Amino acid sequence: MNFIACDGEWSAGASGELLCTGQLVSIADDEMQGLIGSALTWDDVSELQGEAMILFATVFGFLVLKKVLKSR
Repeated sequence: MNFIACDGEWSAGASGELLCTGQLVSIADDEMQGLIGSALTWDDVSELQGEAMILFATVFGFLVLKKVLKSR
């Protein structure tokens, strides 16, 4: 599969069409792998899930504490 890239800036025209200020370039699927970077491993996913849960618990605890202190 090939992708179309713009070596300049993408913009939208008056009627919503896409415009490229530079030249359009065709990029193959295997070339995109190097541009995007490596995918997350399952260890990375597990670590991010743990950090997200800690963040959620911290924010939830702060909001509960704020509500308790405000009601006094």
